[in-house]
Amino acid sequence: MPVLKWQVLLFCNLTNVKVLKERIEEIITLIAEVANGNFDYEIEASETGDELDALISGISMLGQELKSSTVSRDFMQSIYKGVVDVLLVLNKDFTIRNVNEACEDLFGCKENELRGLHLTEVLDNPDKQGISHIIKALEADGKYMNADAQLMLRKQNRLISVSSSFSYLLNNRQEVDGILIIAKDISELKQKELELKEAKTKAEAANEAKSNFLSSMSHEIRTPLNGIMGFTNLLMETELNPDQEQYVRLINTSGIALTKLLSDILDLHKIEQDKITVEHIPFNIRESITSNLEPYKHLAQSKGLSLTCAFDALVPEVVQGDPTRINQVLINLVSNAIKFTSSGSIHVEIKAGQRTADSTRIPLICTVTDTGIGIPPEKQGLIFDSFTQSDQSTNRKYGGFGLGLAISKKLVNLMQGGIEVLSPLPGLLHGSQFKFTVDVEAVPEAGQMPSPTGPVTKSKLEENVHFLVVDDNELNRMLLENVLKGYGAFVTTARSGEEALQLSKTTEFSLVFMDLQMPEMDGFEATRLLRTAGFTNPIIAFSANVYQEDIQKSLMAGMNDHLSKPFYPSDLDALLQKWMPYLLLS
Repeated sequence: MPVLKWQVLLFCNLTNVKVLKERIEEIITLIAEVANGNFDYEIEASETGDELDALISGISMLGQELKSSTVSRDFMQSIYKGVVDVLLVLNKDFTIRNVNEACEDLFGCKENELRGLHLTEVLDNPDKQGISHIIKALEADGKYMNADAQLMLRKQNRLISVSSSFSYLLNNRQEVDGILIIAKDISELKQKELELKEAKTKAEAANEAKSNFLSSMSHEIRTPLNGIMGFTNLLMETELNPDQEQYVRLINTSGIALTKLLSDILDLHKIEQDKITVEHIPFNIRESITSNLEPYKHLAQSKGLSLTCAFDALVPEVVQGDPTRINQVLINLVSNAIKFTSSGSIHVEIKAGQRTADSTRIPLICTVTDTGIGIPPEKQGLIFDSFTQSDQSTNRKYGGFGLGLAISKKLVNLMQGGIEVLSPLPGLLHGSQFKFTVDVEAVPEAGQMPSPTGPVTKSKLEENVHFLVVDDNELNRMLLENVLKGYGAFVTTARSGEEALQLSKTTEFSLVFMDLQMPEMDGFEATRLLRTAGFTNPIIAFSANVYQEDIQKSLMAGMNDHLSKPFYPSDLDALLQKWMPYLLLS
């Protein structure tokens, strides 16, 4: 009996040893599989729940943790390697720990060559504000920072521009474990920016040169035009036979056309350069428009056309707005109408639109209607484009560059208005009607301009009215002297600013006409010295410089007004009427 018991016990022990051995072998296999990366390998635990089961469970859990961390690591590694920007992982002391392939390509070194080097050993900064500055800034900020810098690659001795971000890397205890740098080589972008800046500088210089050329060209053309148009106007006041009168009018008409073309080219350039500003000044709208239309009445009459103008009763006498630009648009439309009308009439109508009771703004509606050739409906969308006419054959037949309507639309837009065309006229196969609307401001009665004392006519000035004409150009002096003498005034001329100053010391002048561009002493300096010497009567700029900034500059120098070259008789009439209180009129 004892022997049998012993044999049973021995058999059980041997069986347990065998099972234990098999379980240990399974555990060894599990460990090996996990070590080889097979984290999904599993063995079944026994039902006893002993220490070996606990070990198996622990190894399986470790395998799953390793699987999770390895997948994350591989995932991050693939991102790390795949990023096209430069990535560097630094230790806390700014020595290199890891880099990606883009970084290897940039530095020209493999990761194992870079590892352990301080960042300043591979990069330098020529302006002394680079790496050391970034390190200090990062330490001060404590989290992250962005920086653009020029850096020198020491190995290649090549200067690059980089855009970079620096941020701390934290471990699972939220302690700083390293520094991540993401950088992008923006050298090509910076080079493009530099090229664009250079191109912009050259373009601005070219535009400035063009502006200077156009300004000089304008001055040089307007000066002889002043003589041509001025003396033909004087000739038309003399006894001429019909043929002579026709020739003189044709010369004058050509001068008007050339002056307008020159103004159009200059204005288009100014508009394109965004150098035209809109004024907001009080002016007598009836007088202003009537005066500006006067030369074009003669132009229309030379073609056998009638040019009429009517003002609605609701249009105020005085408004605030930009008289120069309103008249310019109106003259462009009238000039076009005269050009494209061979028979019939041109009618200008000025109306005041409806305004609300609580508003001082008045819609000014200006309409120009002609009986000319008209504009085909399919071409009406093109006529407001620069250098465009409804039909290219029109250019050959009627001339012109197609600038007037383009400039008109741009000017109306600047005044925040609108322009439209209707053609042909209702019930006809021809004719056109152009209408533009801009807002003007009503002027309170207390602020209105004084009523005029009547138009200035020849011989209306008293003999003791004394004008001084200052101009280095003999033609301009002779012209203005003869025109002013026609008003019955006494006229003295001076060839320079210095001569004008000397004359002012011995003679009291009622008004001075001052050229702006003169050698040695220009009109600006002469005016300042006259004002310093105590001269208080009006000084009028008489110049071929017609840009708004030229006019403004003359006003700032102490002048009171501006008479452009060439000038129309109506321009001089309006100017003398304006300054009548200073002219000792009877």
